[in-house]
Amino acid sequence: MPQRLLPYGNANFEQIASENYYFVDKTKYIEALEKYKCPVFLRPRRFGKSVFTEMLRWYYDIKAKERFTELFGNTYLGKNPTPKHNTYFFLGLDFSGMSIYAAENTKEIQRAFNSKIGSSLYGFLMYYSNILKLNKNYPDRFDHEFNEDASAKLKHIVELVNKINGKLYIAIDEYDSLTNALAILYQHTPDGQNEYLNILRKGGFFRSFFETLKDGLKLAVDRVYITGILPITIADMNSGFNVADWVTFKPELLNMLGITQSEFEGLLDEIYYDYQVTYPKEQAKEIIKIQYNGYRFSPDSEPVYNPMMTLYFLNELMHYNKHPDYLYDNNIRVDYRQIEFIFGNNYEARNDVIIRMTDKKEITASPNLNVYFDMNAYKEGRLINEGLYYLGLLTFGDYPNQFKVPNLVTYDMVISFFERINEYQPDSYTIGRIIECYMKDGDIADFISKFFKKVIKSFPGDFFKNANESFYHGLMYHLLNSTFDKGRFEVYPEFNLPGGTCDLMLHSLPGAKVQAEIKDLFEIKRVPKSATNAKLEAKFNECKQQLSQYKTGQYKDWRGIAVCFRGNKDYKIGMI
Repeated sequence: MPQRLLPYGNANFEQIASENYYFVDKTKYIEALEKYKCPVFLRPRRFGKSVFTEMLRWYYDIKAKERFTELFGNTYLGKNPTPKHNTYFFLGLDFSGMSIYAAENTKEIQRAFNSKIGSSLYGFLMYYSNILKLNKNYPDRFDHEFNEDASAKLKHIVELVNKINGKLYIAIDEYDSLTNALAILYQHTPDGQNEYLNILRKGGFFRSFFETLKDGLKLAVDRVYITGILPITIADMNSGFNVADWVTFKPELLNMLGITQSEFEGLLDEIYYDYQVTYPKEQAKEIIKIQYNGYRFSPDSEPVYNPMMTLYFLNELMHYNKHPDYLYDNNIRVDYRQIEFIFGNNYEARNDVIIRMTDKKEITASPNLNVYFDMNAYKEGRLINEGLYYLGLLTFGDYPNQFKVPNLVTYDMVISFFERINEYQPDSYTIGRIIECYMKDGDIADFISKFFKKVIKSFPGDFFKNANESFYHGLMYHLLNSTFDKGRFEVYPEFNLPGGTCDLMLHSLPGAKVQAEIKDLFEIKRVPKSATNAKLEAKFNECKQQLSQYKTGQYKDWRGIAVCFRGNKDYKIGMI
C-alpha cells in the first residue's frame, strides 16, 4: 500500500477521508455543534475552517448516506453517529476570494456576489434535482427567472425544500471575506459614503441575503453554520442576523480547530513510523512547538498548534527527512492593513501595544473579551486586544488577565508590522550579505558593526527616543531568522538557560556543513542617545554580568556577546 499523504493545503474532506491521507479526527465536535441552531465560529486564517465545513457537508448530506461508513467509519462519529447524520439538504456557500472586488463600485460588488452565490445555488438544484423532482431545464429557468438576485434565489430554494417537508443545513465559509476588505478600504470614509456600511444597512444586498437566511428558519432552514475571522459583519447588520449563536468561546468547542498536543504526538509518531524518518524526533518536536504551538482560545483551554503550519513542517520532514529551510509559509501572514484597521485612529494605544508585544511578547488586559462589536469600535481603536486575538496575533496566556504572542512565527509578524509602522524598509540584499559573512567566518564584531551602520542607523534619529532593548534584539532576531539557512543554523529570541534568559541564542546545528561553527549567546542593552559615557559603561557592565551567569553547564564554552547601544549614535561590544 502506498505511503499516506498529509492534507497540507487540501480542504477536500471527501478525498482526505476516502483516499490515503493522514487524518486528525475532529468529528466529536460536530455532535457538540448540534446544540446550537445558528452557530458562528471564528478563528484566525489558515486554521482549518474550510475542511471542517466540508466535513459537515458529507456528514449531513442526505445523498451521501450510502458513503457514511466509507467516510466516517473509523472516526468518533462513525462509531457514535447522531440521529441527524445524512438527513439534510446541504447548501454550502463559500465567500472566500470575494475580497478582490472590494475596490469596485457597489453595483459591480453586488454583481460579483450574486454571481458567486448564484453559482452555488444552481449547483444545489442540479445536485438535488431528482429528490426535488425537477425537470432537467429547471435550473436554467431558475437562473433566468430571478435575474441573478441571490436573495430571491435562496428564498425560492428554501420554498422548494419546504414543499417536500425537507430540511436545509446551510454552511457559510469565510463569511466576512468581502466585508472585512470593504471595512478596511472605507474605515476613514464618512458613514453616508461608506460602502461597507451601505451593504449592511437595511436594503443593502448583503444584509438582505442574511435576512432571507433568517426568514428561512421559519420554513425549511434547520441549521446555519457560519465561520470566518471577525464578528463585526454580523454586528453591523444589527437585526439582519440577530439569531446568531456566538460559540467561539464555548468550552466544548475550543479545540474544534487546531491540533492539540496529543493529536500532534499521535500524528508525528505515525509519520516517523511510516516514512522511517531519522531526523531527531525530539528536535522536531521542539522546533514545531516553539514555531507553531501556543494558541489558547480561553484562559482555561490547552494550547493548540496552527494546523496549516504544522502540516507544512511535517510535509517537508516526511519527504526530505529535514525541517523546512523557511519555517513558515507566507500564506499564513496576516494582511498588515487588517492590523492597522484594528488599531484605528488610536495611535497612542497602537504604539504602546506593539512595544509591549515586541518587548515581553505579552500584554495585561481584562480576561473578558468582547464577543460582539462593530466597525465603529475598531475605528476608534477601543477593542485592540479583541482584534489582535481574532487575528491570531494575541492569545490567552497562563493567567486570566494575560495575553501573549502565541509563537515565534507570530512574533516575526509583529516585528514586521513594527518595522512597517516605523517606515523601515530594509535592503534585503545588504542584509543578506551581512548575515552571509557572519555565517561564513563567525566574525561577530564585523556583524554587529554592519548591523549598526546598515540597519540601526537607517532609522530616523527621533525614533530612538522611545525604542527599548527589545527593539534591538527583536529586529536582530527578525533579520537573522528570515535570512539564516535553517538547515544549518538555529536562532531563538529570549532563550531559556540554566542561568537565566538570554536575548538571542544562535548556533550552527550539530553535523551541519558550515564554514564556521557558531555557538553564540547575546545579551543586548540600550541607553538613550543622550546618555553619558558613564551610563553607557554601567549598562554595558550589567550586560556582561548577565552573560557570565548564562555560561554554565553545556553552555560554558559558548561565546557570550555583550552589546549596549546608545540610541543610534554608537555602541559598545565585548565578548566573554
